[in-house]
Amino acid sequence: MIDLHTHTNYSDGTWNLKELLENAEKNGVKILAITDHDNVKVHKELQNIDYSNMFSGKLIAGGEFNAVFNNSKIELLGYGFDVDTIDKWTDDIYNVNKSKPDLKEEFRLMMEACHKNNIKVDDIEYEPSMGWPIDFIFESIKKYDENRQLFTVKEWDDIDHFFRCCTCNTDFPLYIDFSSQVPNAKTVTNTIRNAGGKVFVAHLFTYPLRDYISYLDKMREENIIDGIEVYYSNFTDEQINILEAYCRKHNLLMSAGSDCHGNKKPDRKIGTGYGNMNISEDIIKNWCQ
Repeated sequence: MIDLHTHTNYSDGTWNLKELLENAEKNGVKILAITDHDNVKVHKELQNIDYSNMFSGKLIAGGEFNAVFNNSKIELLGYGFDVDTIDKWTDDIYNVNKSKPDLKEEFRLMMEACHKNNIKVDDIEYEPSMGWPIDFIFESIKKYDENRQLFTVKEWDDIDHFFRCCTCNTDFPLYIDFSSQVPNAKTVTNTIRNAGGKVFVAHLFTYPLRDYISYLDKMREENIIDGIEVYYSNFTDEQINILEAYCRKHNLLMSAGSDCHGNKKPDRKIGTGYGNMNISEDIIKNWCQ
């Protein structure tokens, strides 16, 4: 069994490195990638420890990097890169251990969009130390039932989907252009490849895009990706079949991951996702030695 999409408390997971490795071992994962958001600090830690008493399988250097492509903020998974090179780059680009004034700008843009589109929302005194802007804005929007008519049921009920619409759907009333806050996809891809790695688009069907195949076509034509995360915790069989066929047709590599966040999302288990992933290592044998 493989799991090439997991998170520790170096980003938004709850498990530390030891807990993640022990749970991967307990659940029967044989090939593991730890893919924290916008940093590789967990892999720097791994350079200095013997983890064989915690995890007996194979570890792949990995990361999940925010990027903008075709006006949508997406995530690109990088694998097999030189850790020291990517560590320096992420410190320079994503400012992992520094203050994040971009959150205040993100909040300002979202509030501005609310007012522009007649979405009723409280006056909120926000500082980045409080947490993510969406948590406060979404809660405030939902306090006013008259806002409900402006959103679909899924947008109204699911904060994760709501935020994805803010970042990906240019027709969404709270759409934000992130191109000034995160690097473009070409930059991310070139950096990972120059560090010896490969690039996959993460969880495609979680993005509220107009046309998924056209989006993939554009990524492929612009040489952004080496492969696609075909198997993912909440993908349907139909979605998996679509991505499998696309990879075969265009000679793209395939990957798989649970997107485990530890106790933050306890029903999304490492290796098996919501219970039925259990992906064989055969799907990565042509690119992961």
